[in-house]
Amino acid sequence: MENKEIILNILNELKNGHIPVHTDYNINLDIWADLIEYMHDRTYIADVTIYWFGDDDTYNDERVHSVDLTQVTMTTFGERFLTEEMN
Repeated sequence: MENKEIILNILNELKNGHIPVHTDYNINLDIWADLIEYMHDRTYIADVTIYWFGDDDTYNDERVHSVDLTQVTMTTFGERFLTEEMN
């Protein structure tokens, strides 16, 4: 599945009230975080938190610890993008 397809699927899931996780798409957590961060940067979604191991003094790398989508909302830009791409 291509990134654009995954993004559209994520937006569709959010529109339907579901919170997707990286295992739904068989991708690793680092790639998932990159996709979520991209969607946030493009203002398709809001209220996302990405936790990195590098945020903690115990860890010395920049790997993703977790992605919190419990408060995520789809923006009007996200809704518009989904509508335009699905037609």
